[in-house]
Amino acid sequence: MKNKLNILLLTSFLIAVAVYFWANSLHRSQVGDITFDASIDNSEFVVCDEERIVQYYSAGTYYEGGEKAIKTELRELITQLNFEKSGMITFRFVVNCTNQTGRFRVKMVNTGLKETSFNSSNIIQIQESIKNLNNWQAGKWNNKALDTYYILNFKIQNGKITDIF
Repeated sequence: MKNKLNILLLTSFLIAVAVYFWANSLHRSQVGDITFDASIDNSEFVVCDEERIVQYYSAGTYYEGGEKAIKTELRELITQLNFEKSGMITFRFVVNCTNQTGRFRVKMVNTGLKETSFNSSNIIQIQESIKNLNNWQAGKWNNKALDTYYILNFKIQNGKITDIF
């Protein structure tokens, strides 16, 4: 009887240890993490800590001059691009610890929030314009610069960009 109880306890312990390490490995990567993809990402863009890329709002990453400065710098782009439909274009990217941007991902939805696509040349122009924004300030934790994710949304109404946020 004692042997069966010991075997049951040992088995339970081993299962608990296995579940702990499995859950811990799942927790390391977060939903929405942007991993390097050699087919679309610039290999010259590097992050300082691949294991720790945090959200911009938890580290204080910002663009110098704020949203207003971004809109001002992208004003020419905003007025020249024409779209065939309304919706939202979301660019998610990494601002690394040296204030550079990379690993761009884009998601496009229509006004009904269903996935859609917009003219690819417009998407490329917007992405290149975001890459040319040079006043990013990396977030910090304990006075150490961090790699962070950032999001810029472009609202499209009646064929024009009407807002960036």
